[in-house]
Amino acid sequence: MAARRSILSLAVAAVAFCLLRSTLAPAFAGSVQKPAVRGSHTAMQAKRIEIFVTNPSVGARTRMMVSPSMTCDEIVEAGRKELGFDQPWIKNDDFNLYKSEDESTPITGTVAENGLKPWGPDGTELHLIFQPGN
Repeated sequence: MAARRSILSLAVAAVAFCLLRSTLAPAFAGSVQKPAVRGSHTAMQAKRIEIFVTNPSVGARTRMMVSPSMTCDEIVEAGRKELGFDQPWIKNDDFNLYKSEDESTPITGTVAENGLKPWGPDGTELHLIFQPGN
């Protein structure tokens, strides 16, 4: 009978220890470092801005971080890949990039030359439109 009580008291002590340890341990959510927020300080130092690239015909959208020196051709290439339009038999020249507020004139040059602004209420949304032979 004495052996049974000592095993029972040992089991109770082990359960108590486990409960105490789990109470004092940091919570799972608190032990993981939070991810950087959009528009972080590092991105601001590199002068990179966030823009949206949309293909209006299918409604596909992606967010991209671009630098002022990035060209529209590079945005087209990256946008095609992100949106799933990067088939090898389609040329980059078959896609045109437009500002969402004016789809009458394709934009060319760099981000800085086109005055693209960081994403926000009045930020930049570009439309990537497939127009072969145009």
